[in-house]
Amino acid sequence: MSIRPRFTGSLAALSPDERASILDRARRDADPIIEERVRGIVARVRTNRDAALVDLTRELDGVSLDALEVERDAIHAVLGRMEPSIVLALERAAANIERVHRAFLPAPVEIESEPGVWVGRRADPLAAVGVYAPGGRAVYPSSVLMGVVPARAAGVDDIVVCSPPGPNGAPSDVVLAAAAIGGASRVFSIGGAQAIAALAFGTPSVPKVDRIVGPGNAYVAEAKRQVAGVVGIDAPAGPSEILVIADESADAEHVARELLAQAEHDPEASCVALSTSTELCARIVDALAKADVGRASIIEQALSSRGAVLAVSSVEEAIAFARDYAAEHLLLALRDAEAWLPRVRHAGTVFLGDGASVAFGDYMTGANHVLPTAGAARSFSGLSSLEFVRWTTYQRIDRAAASSMSSDVDMLATSEGLPAHAAAARAFRSAAVVPRAKQRPRARSSYGQMALYSSNRRPAPIDLSDNTNQLGPPPGALGLLDGDETEALSRYPSHYADGLKRILASKLGVGADEIVTGCGSDDVLDSTIRAFASPGERLAFPMPTFAMVPYFCHMNGLAPCGVPLLGAERGYDVDAEALLATGARIIYLCSPNNPTGTLTTRAAVERIVSEAPGLVILDEAYIEYAGESFARRARDAGRLLVVRTLSKAYGLAGARIGYAVGAPELVLEVEKSRGPYKITRLAEKMAEAVLEHDQAWVDAAVSDVVAARARFEQWLTERNITFVPSAANFVLVLAPNANEKATRLRERGVAVRPFPALERFGDALRISVGPWSVMERVLTSFEEVLA
Repeated sequence: MSIRPRFTGSLAALSPDERASILDRARRDADPIIEERVRGIVARVRTNRDAALVDLTRELDGVSLDALEVERDAIHAVLGRMEPSIVLALERAAANIERVHRAFLPAPVEIESEPGVWVGRRADPLAAVGVYAPGGRAVYPSSVLMGVVPARAAGVDDIVVCSPPGPNGAPSDVVLAAAAIGGASRVFSIGGAQAIAALAFGTPSVPKVDRIVGPGNAYVAEAKRQVAGVVGIDAPAGPSEILVIADESADAEHVARELLAQAEHDPEASCVALSTSTELCARIVDALAKADVGRASIIEQALSSRGAVLAVSSVEEAIAFARDYAAEHLLLALRDAEAWLPRVRHAGTVFLGDGASVAFGDYMTGANHVLPTAGAARSFSGLSSLEFVRWTTYQRIDRAAASSMSSDVDMLATSEGLPAHAAAARAFRSAAVVPRAKQRPRARSSYGQMALYSSNRRPAPIDLSDNTNQLGPPPGALGLLDGDETEALSRYPSHYADGLKRILASKLGVGADEIVTGCGSDDVLDSTIRAFASPGERLAFPMPTFAMVPYFCHMNGLAPCGVPLLGAERGYDVDAEALLATGARIIYLCSPNNPTGTLTTRAAVERIVSEAPGLVILDEAYIEYAGESFARRARDAGRLLVVRTLSKAYGLAGARIGYAVGAPELVLEVEKSRGPYKITRLAEKMAEAVLEHDQAWVDAAVSDVVAARARFEQWLTERNITFVPSAANFVLVLAPNANEKATRLRERGVAVRPFPALERFGDALRISVGPWSVMERVLTSFEEVLA
């Protein structure tokens, strides 16, 4: 069979009728016969409900159903008998879809429209959605993922899948596998218009949903149109279509493959290629004629009725046609495709790049393949996270603003003949108001849920609550305090502490361009989070961990996503799989972890760095007490930033010096976010002196603490006091009524940090470890309070 497009030659040579026949694609919701049949099906389902679904499935699909719903165990059992490679491919596709659609979730917005008037908007997930998965000419597990996964990413609780049954009374195994992997709540063996009616109105078996999405045949499209006033629906869908715009640099075989791929979907598929090269057009037509493909009959029907390969005089002419055509898929096979992308206005989705193929978008990129067809892209968008949320707006008005607006609102309401509205506004005209000058500006809405951070530290004769170096500052830092350092106070410091960066780089065996410094590691963490995540995106972290991490999330408008540590039998390691499953933009790890003192295994760090969709932060504030650092591996890891501090082992907590190591391109972005002058000249000089002259002192101090830690843990063991084995300069002791015990210790002159109701551990006390001479002085107090 020779495959040839209906239209060839040039676009300009087409008659008005020929051009119109290309532009006016089939709209499957316009057939009066189908409309009447669907109306009858919908009425039967509304009247007879489950019985109608069973009868219609037997009449229309030739299948007798024992049950409408597929049992949950049967759905998940499919995964065990599927080809593992298919399961892995579905899992990879689902992971990409989730990453993309989580990133597309809208952030809450609040704006002050005029003084004292705040208008906000937030996206709330729908309660229940229905996802239709076709099962006609072919089964489409990818369509299941495209509906289910974005709904789950948006936070929808109940996700119901309907798909036509096969001869065994259930949807195909691959559709069930996709439903299981995607996270569907329930699956029903119902297809066609009757499935849409059941989802829209509900039956004793099928729950009523708030929105129905997913492609389908003419009957499905018509049913969705008829129930659109009852439930929300996605964009109207029809036969598949593609428009390719190519110049002389394009590969004719590539363009032909793209046309064939869309043509095989449906005899009414529309496949058009426009090129500025008449020679390329001829090669495309030749490639189509020589194609040896399956589903040849469908392809031949599609191209012979709705196929075109046409020459244009310029890319501008092609872009103008694309604006009128409003294609489901637009492929820009152009040398400078990026330059033309901003000119595209009407398209379901656009493909560009050396490896661009619609097939990748249909399955694997993470973008959604449920897209508007038949020109609907002029006013509709493709399926996305936005289909599964609804907006809640709110308006906050203070008394002064109400008084200011009352006269204008009174006038407008009166002009519209609404006297009660006018009276409601007038009531505020003489209201007592707070003078505008005394009203404070409002912070970002996320700050309203955030308390001011406090460690609740108070002075004590022996302070073991803050994990600092109990030996005090190193000799080199003390020497600077005795010297003449007036210039360090009177002049600005260097922008980015370049001298300190060079010394740190030399010490770590990395390049200076791999180092970023900050005013403590907190500053580095905050700057990094601000640089690599936008408001509304997720930051995942193990629980419990560094207490400031959720604060950084709220300060930067991010969604915190805590994942509990694994149990004691796993050494309280991080749950790498669960952290990755969040699809978070940033994953934060702390090793040794604060406040548990436990190490994150190398295998867990390497897996997370390898598979994370975004940045991984590894906080090594206590690494000197634990062992090998990841710092030298950060550059090659690409997406890893290792954060360190001079506050702990180096004894410079008061100087506030932190730094991070990573690939230069990451470091540059953090420095942009950090800004200049974050380390004072005196602090920088202290750090340089300590790093260059006091390493032996630091190493000895660390050895003393590690030895004291071992003795303290042995002391706890001998007294049957439960603790978490530590790799840091502190030990977490499990202690019911932690606040009370901390108070009793303070009464004895000893400060420790209580952690009430700590995730996975319960009440606990974090006790910093100093030299054994310090620890010995407090053992009696510990024994009285803890044992």
